[in-house]
Amino acid sequence: MANTFFPLASFKALVAHHIALIERFEERSMAEFSLLFLKLDGHASLEIKKSIQIIFRDSDIIFEYGGDYIILLPRTDYDGATKLLGGLQEFLGEHFRDSIVTYPDDGTTAEALLQSFQNIVKKYYNIDLEID
Repeated sequence: MANTFFPLASFKALVAHHIALIERFEERSMAEFSLLFLKLDGHASLEIKKSIQIIFRDSDIIFEYGGDYIILLPRTDYDGATKLLGGLQEFLGEHFRDSIVTYPDDGTTAEALLQSFQNIVKKYYNIDLEID
């Protein structure tokens, strides 16, 4: 099954919902997840979509942000997210910056985690993410 691209308007709500599920069920196996920002200049949109659908898991939630992508990686810590990023780098033959934040390390609420995410994207790419 190919990954589905979710509307950006649902990004903040899905992050908050994922945290609420973790808190409600106190599920240790779900307790970590990562957010990854991919700035993929120089690649055709269709090529990127196909690559993302091949590399990322069906359980990953993918959002388009202009010509870039935001990916929510359930049950994935920072190390796991960097491994996925490495796989994408190898597959496309391009290096990407680690614009990754992880729950709960970088924020224990949706607001705090999203602020950390906005800060890291601003730091690496000078992009002011509009995710409200």
